[in-house]
Amino acid sequence: MKKKRVVVCGEKWVAEQCLEFLYKREDTEICAIVAAPEDWQADLISFGAKRRLKVFVGNINDYLDELKQLQPDVIFSIQYRPLLKPAILNLPTSGCINLHFGLLPRYGGCYPIAWAILNGEKQAGSTLHYMVEQFDEGDIIAQSSVPIREETTARDLFDSMSEAAVKLFIDSYPALLSNAVKSYPQDMSAKLYYPYDSIDFDRDRVIDWAKTGVEIQRKICAFSFDPFQQPLTSLCLPDGKLLQVTVTRSRLHSNVTLSPQEKTGHIKEVTDSGTLLVVTTNGSVIEIGLLNNQTPLKYFEKSGHSPQDAIFK
Repeated sequence: MKKKRVVVCGEKWVAEQCLEFLYKREDTEICAIVAAPEDWQADLISFGAKRRLKVFVGNINDYLDELKQLQPDVIFSIQYRPLLKPAILNLPTSGCINLHFGLLPRYGGCYPIAWAILNGEKQAGSTLHYMVEQFDEGDIIAQSSVPIREETTARDLFDSMSEAAVKLFIDSYPALLSNAVKSYPQDMSAKLYYPYDSIDFDRDRVIDWAKTGVEIQRKICAFSFDPFQQPLTSLCLPDGKLLQVTVTRSRLHSNVTLSPQEKTGHIKEVTDSGTLLVVTTNGSVIEIGLLNNQTPLKYFEKSGHSPQDAIFK
């Protein structure tokens, strides 16, 4: 049987695991890797170099002539950000296939993990699909999903989706290898598409305590991606001073009995474990587990302030 010649462009742990799977197969030849110049989770450049594979760094569209000479059967895009131009899409005989971290057609475009949490979805997942000129619109090959719970953070979801995505790729590969894929078109009437500027991670991670408890909890979870991203809020002290603090490990408590004095942003209680119960607008409270990556009680002790005197703004 003739080996399937593949090019893999991608980054992160997911791409590394898929490459490891492909490299061990006797029926597949990795003729090139296109790696990102910087990758916080994996080193595909070193991966290729150690195995004496051809490695290109940067944008795959810059390597059209080199890829033509390699004559790949298929190009895989795995957690890869640049959009493949028509000349690249038309190059492999069996097409270009993308592993997208979103359940298509609903979650096309950017930040599908954050948007799934912000929108209150009960599940999120990955889609293996053929690539066309329109972003995330090609026929679907297979999908996998993982649950989203009330306390699932963006990092939690990214990690669980990563594992499920690798399994999806491995399980789907035999059909891809034998050209026995039964793909189906997307229902574009169900499409949501989020562009690059749909979220500003510096601006939008700031908590607005005038929102409902559900909205605040979703925002805290959606912008919690350790170690790179954490939600931000302000603590107002009696002298009017504002302290900027990060807020993580939260939990929503609904249908809580509040007194008239307990206004939005007030700290209702410091629990025995050192967490805070903070009042929101709709009769619920948010339990905060960490302020600036330490228990709230410890944070206040170090700052010399009392939690009873502070208000979240």
